[in-house]
Amino acid sequence: MLSASAQLSGFFPPPPKDTARKKKIEIIKTDSLLFRTEDLGRYRKLIGHVQVRHEDARMYCDSAIIDIDANYMTAYGKMIHVQKGDSIDLWGDYLEYFGDQKLALLKGNCVLKDKSMILTTPELTYNLDTDIGSYSNSGRLVNKGTTINSRAGYYYHRTGNAVFYHDVVLYDSSRTIYADSLRYNIDNEIAYFITKTTIIDKDSNIIVTNSGYYDTRREKAVLGDNATIKRGDATVKAATIDYDNKAKEAIAKGNVVFHDSSERTTILSNYVFSQEKNDFIKAYNDPLLISVSEDEKDTMYLSADTLLSYKIAVTDTIFYRDSIQPDSIISYDIMEDSVKIVQAYYKMKMIQGNMSAIADSLYYSDIDSAFKLYKNPVLWMDSTQITGDSIFLWMKDKEIHRADVMGNAFIIHMQHETVFDQIKGKTMLALIAQKKIQEVQVDGNAESIYFIKDKDEYNGANKSTSGFITVSFNNGEVNRIKLTGAPEAEFTPMEKIDLASFKLDGFVWHWGKKPMSKYDVIRDKAQYEKYVVENELEK
Repeated sequence: MLSASAQLSGFFPPPPKDTARKKKIEIIKTDSLLFRTEDLGRYRKLIGHVQVRHEDARMYCDSAIIDIDANYMTAYGKMIHVQKGDSIDLWGDYLEYFGDQKLALLKGNCVLKDKSMILTTPELTYNLDTDIGSYSNSGRLVNKGTTINSRAGYYYHRTGNAVFYHDVVLYDSSRTIYADSLRYNIDNEIAYFITKTTIIDKDSNIIVTNSGYYDTRREKAVLGDNATIKRGDATVKAATIDYDNKAKEAIAKGNVVFHDSSERTTILSNYVFSQEKNDFIKAYNDPLLISVSEDEKDTMYLSADTLLSYKIAVTDTIFYRDSIQPDSIISYDIMEDSVKIVQAYYKMKMIQGNMSAIADSLYYSDIDSAFKLYKNPVLWMDSTQITGDSIFLWMKDKEIHRADVMGNAFIIHMQHETVFDQIKGKTMLALIAQKKIQEVQVDGNAESIYFIKDKDEYNGANKSTSGFITVSFNNGEVNRIKLTGAPEAEFTPMEKIDLASFKLDGFVWHWGKKPMSKYDVIRDKAQYEKYVVENELEK
């Protein structure tokens, strides 16, 4: 029969014994050793060239007191040195060491050294069991060419990571980074952004991001959470931006907004590649160019499959032949050291006020301030349509003042939904003022059809041919046609005209393709509306 005590022990087993024996702090060397026993415990006092060991850590100091029962030591005197393994070194003016917890608390001129990293702070806590160091009274970490200051921080030796909090400043020879919090890896020299972060480089470019990382060794960054890069007058915002500081290249993705305040232009897209050299920008994925006029009334909207914007170096004077008068030479004295080029290709559309256009591609240069439309271009101004092999739109004060049409030039003016004045020839020049066509000059095998109207009724139409035709407009309407160079004309009464067939060869009315508003040009309407809302909030 079991005893009562044995029975109870079966139901209530005794608590397990703590078999993990805590190793005591060992004395390796000292010039003087004193023993003292008091009511509160037993103590050893070490003086002169003190060396102690606790497990895999060695400690060097001038003087120390060890509480034997508490396994606790205080060290003071000259610079105290704690060494763990062959990589961790700690220094300070004063040390408290808790042996059972393997916890070192250092005060005064504290230094933590690990591999290439040196951390300095007035007070330092280091756990020799977990290999985690921390400070809360300001500190500085230096790793090769990078320095990081903060009010508080943690260092994780085993992973090589450091986390910094409050008033964090990272700087090296190329940039300064400001953040409330930041993570940094000393092995790969990468800074990870965990809160809103501002980066200012040596060229005064400003980067703002809320997430991502910066590789200080390779000088590459991945920026997230609606990152922004500001360089001079230009600013780019995007959901993410990959930035290569050495190559001076960036790739922006997702709701990209590129704005140049000096040029009053904005590019919206979902993918933009840029290079600082030559101010090169290439936008894909439904790009939109917005160019604000001086009066902010006739903003230009332009879209295409791809948009390019860049600068080329130029010197001296540029000469080239006039598109309409090949015998005439036009010269431009270039006052700047570079000129801006804009290209848009594949399915280009644009609109500005009462003017709109489509073409396969477009080319613009600051040299001559001309938009050059190639491959099946169509230009509309009010109810007038112009087509040709190529169309050049000459700008002045961001408004069209002249249009040149080269090859198969054809102008159609709609008087009524079934009545069209028509003019065609080899080349054409249209003079424009106050956003309306004032005069059209047609050269080479010129032909025209002009309907004559008496009050509210059409009497008939004049069909003519000549070497050269000049058409004058009044408030957007044809009011005079002048024929020169062996002219021939024939009047046809209205009752003998079949409007469906009374056309010049090559007549095509592209009204169904005409952009009627900016929303016919804008491809990604959701992105544009988001841009408008954010732009209003910033005002």
